[in-house]
Amino acid sequence: MLDASELVEAAKKVLDGNWTGKFTIPSATLYPHQWSWDSCFIAIGNSYFNTDRSIKELEYLFDAQWKNGMIPHIVFNEKEKTYFPTAEYYEITRSPNAPKHIGTSGMTQPPVHALACFYIHYNSGDKAKTKEFLAKVYPSLLKFHRYLMTERDPEKSGLVTIFHPWESGRDDSPVWDDALARVSITKLTKFERLDVIAVGGAIDTIPSNEEYNKFIFLIDLMKMYNYDEREMYERFPFKIKDVSFSCILYVANKILLNIANILGEDSEEISEWISRTEKNLYKYFAMPLDGKSNVSDGLFYDYDLVIGDRIFKRTVSSLSPIYTGLISNQDAESIVKWISNADFCVEYDTIASTDEEESYFKPVTYWRGPIWINTNWALRLGLLRYGYIDRAERIRQGVCRLVADQGFREYYDPTTGAGLGGKNFSWTAALLIDMLLMKSNPLLNQ
Repeated sequence: MLDASELVEAAKKVLDGNWTGKFTIPSATLYPHQWSWDSCFIAIGNSYFNTDRSIKELEYLFDAQWKNGMIPHIVFNEKEKTYFPTAEYYEITRSPNAPKHIGTSGMTQPPVHALACFYIHYNSGDKAKTKEFLAKVYPSLLKFHRYLMTERDPEKSGLVTIFHPWESGRDDSPVWDDALARVSITKLTKFERLDVIAVGGAIDTIPSNEEYNKFIFLIDLMKMYNYDEREMYERFPFKIKDVSFSCILYVANKILLNIANILGEDSEEISEWISRTEKNLYKYFAMPLDGKSNVSDGLFYDYDLVIGDRIFKRTVSSLSPIYTGLISNQDAESIVKWISNADFCVEYDTIASTDEEESYFKPVTYWRGPIWINTNWALRLGLLRYGYIDRAERIRQGVCRLVADQGFREYYDPTTGAGLGGKNFSWTAALLIDMLLMKSNPLLNQ
């Protein structure tokens, strides 16, 4: 097994190999463009060695920001034609908010951006230089967070609404099954699934055709509404308050508050956003108070706005509030019990994306069972925050073993540890670097 220094060097080679000169691709062939939260994770890893590249990575992403503040989940490389949906398919010119100088998708992704910017400053040897960077990107960060807290939260709950499973980052999670089942495809554009080719025909590792058709149809609906957020909020058939996205945003707002303080900026608006989330996280995501359900497992669940109820599917997102520091020590202990439960935890001491005892668990299918490094990274930070040092260390060691045995893969089989999906996957490399080199928990420096 490789030692820590060898793992770090191997991870750096992955990031170097995937660097395009402007941004870092997640993985060759399968993901040839820039993905939003991938780039944030990548910037975190690079912040330990290459401040300039981390800055360039995020500045390229921010340059594609929409006028309404949305940071799109994909910024397209026009030279690459091996990915569908293409920039042309999204037809973002339908929206007056879309950038005109570059092709992007018409949806967003979880806001890890403020944390990535903070990492760059936190790990920098030249604080004056990185403070200038923070000052430059702060308006973009503030505008993005304001978009999420307004256009994606007209209820002023402090919690984010997503219009597409891809916005969650957990594309085919079983959490979305019932909501997608209610989406009726009226007309579907003909297309070819290029991801099937990219994974060499291993169709059991990627979303089914039925799911994928719904994914594309939801994009068609976004286009039909010209990406008008207000109209979509009123009429869209898929409309969910996402617990994981909202937890990430809560931490991001706390980090943004810290950045505002570093820069001497007024932070009253950000503080108001934070208080909204603190007021409503339990109300939407914790156990219902109306007596309709007898579930009492101490987990948290996404909230479907269309039906006005929680989605009782036990997945890794049910554990995500431990990342926030917002929940009580008692509730954190309940989550830790689930994390330590064999139904979520595998031989490698890492956390699967779905409870193994559930009927919807599929060990090799994307977010229906496999181990993902980014969720384990976030849960590890949460465990450290609440003082579960030993359990956090077991995750770190488990990730190291997975990578040493199987390489830097996109995700891993929770029953065997086998590497799956993309090879030389950038966020796996970047977040392993952080797990190995982090000296103190950045979430405690808010």
